[in-house]
Amino acid sequence: MIGQRTADSGQRALAAILLSAVCCLLSGQEAPPPKDSDLVAAAKKAKAGRVAIPRKPITNADVKKAKGKLIELPGKASAETARPAVEQWTTEEKHQQARKATAAADKVQADATKKVADLEKELAAIEQSYYEENDPAYRDDVIRKKFDEKKQELEAARAAVPNP
Repeated sequence: MIGQRTADSGQRALAAILLSAVCCLLSGQEAPPPKDSDLVAAAKKAKAGRVAIPRKPITNADVKKAKGKLIELPGKASAETARPAVEQWTTEEKHQQARKATAAADKVQADATKKVADLEKELAAIEQSYYEENDPAYRDDVIRKKFDEKKQELEAARAAVPNP
């Protein structure tokens, strides 16, 4: 059976490789430690020169023995007063209120626009009656005064119409 490989020969080769790796590790050949960079060396030197601060919890007795003055500052506003008020209206209620306000504004605008249109019609009728009247005294005394009054009303009504 020369030239044929068996499963046993594969296991022997693997065992030989593992044995040689273990021997190399146990032989004591350690890699030299890596050299520190200048920055690391400077940091280690600075750390060695520092004095350790003793860590001790502060107790009530320590505070009473202290020679300094204790100043109590007025307390800050409580968390409840600092928070903004929670809105009481839901989104739907807000929407309904906005719709009502818009409807009211539309109604005011429609009423003002209707009043302006009515005054324009009345002014046109008064102007027409002015030209139809044959009596100059009546035309200048009565109709002209009505015309001026309606014209002032119309200007006031136009000024009162809200812009959309």
